[in-house]
Amino acid sequence: MICLIPIMKFGIIGFGRMGKMYYDIISKMEIELSFICDIIKPMNDLKYFQNYKEALDNLTVDGLIISTTAPSHNEIIQYAIEKKIRYIVCEKPFTTSVIHADEIITKLKNSDTRLAVNYLRRYSSIYAELKRDLYESNIIGKPRNMIITCGAGGLSTVGTHFFDLCTYLLESKVKFVYAIAVNKNLPNPRGKEFEDPGGHILLNFENESRAYIDMGDDLGLQHSIEIIGEYGRVIIDESNENITIRSRSTEDRMKPMHLYGLPNPVIRNESFKLETIGELITKMIRNLTSESDIIVTPNIAREKVEIYSAIRNSFDTKKPIHLPLNDEYYKREFIVT
Repeated sequence: MICLIPIMKFGIIGFGRMGKMYYDIISKMEIELSFICDIIKPMNDLKYFQNYKEALDNLTVDGLIISTTAPSHNEIIQYAIEKKIRYIVCEKPFTTSVIHADEIITKLKNSDTRLAVNYLRRYSSIYAELKRDLYESNIIGKPRNMIITCGAGGLSTVGTHFFDLCTYLLESKVKFVYAIAVNKNLPNPRGKEFEDPGGHILLNFENESRAYIDMGDDLGLQHSIEIIGEYGRVIIDESNENITIRSRSTEDRMKPMHLYGLPNPVIRNESFKLETIGELITKMIRNLTSESDIIVTPNIAREKVEIYSAIRNSFDTKKPIHLPLNDEYYKREFIVT
């Protein structure tokens, strides 16, 4: 007798650019799409709702994709947990305030719901391989610093991915933040109600590593990622699919740090091809719906919400901001995407 595994049923809330991408990805997986919820009815035969509560009240689904803009995430997630939805995928940012993130995490602890947020580089095999090279092969010594530059795209919209990459590769939590705004009041393509100023940021970590990220509104260039170790550096050009690694020779690696004039020859200059967004999202959904530990947990996503809130605090006060937040910026909601 053949036992058929039931096909999971998912719904999508928010059918903009990312919602349509999730639709295409799910259609290639062992998942049945039960409904779409959006303010505009899509041109297809799927069951359509304008109100997500009506959809969740009337249909039974195993999972939910939340691909709306960030201000709606908190309310939708909390309602989905109450409706006992087993799997939730949420677009970043997780929430628009730290207090909302904590409320969701508390509610998740008393439920069977599994929730993942799409910080996709954590699902990348090429970044996992690089991390093994950094910490197991010690190709540049212990990573001490990261420098990331990128054109204006919003520190919440795009920069949050870089915050996460820094915490992932430096293997530490942020201790304090110092940020300077470079805000040209650029129009936000997602709507005039959203405010996501650019700037440059210094992140200081608990393990004494640090990261500098420049996403000022006066920049318009492809992003560049540099990882600096005790005796070498890695330069990643994702846009042009290249990685270059320079490091001291093996015999020089134990020599004192003040001998900074020692050669740093190129030890690797090769292709660095990140998986497609579709491939990474597929990995995320498969991880979420498996019995394995969730790769991007709500707590990981919460850290990025708190970093962003601290950046906005530092913009306003022009002072370093220590984490964890426990003042008005812990509760303040930022209308970002």
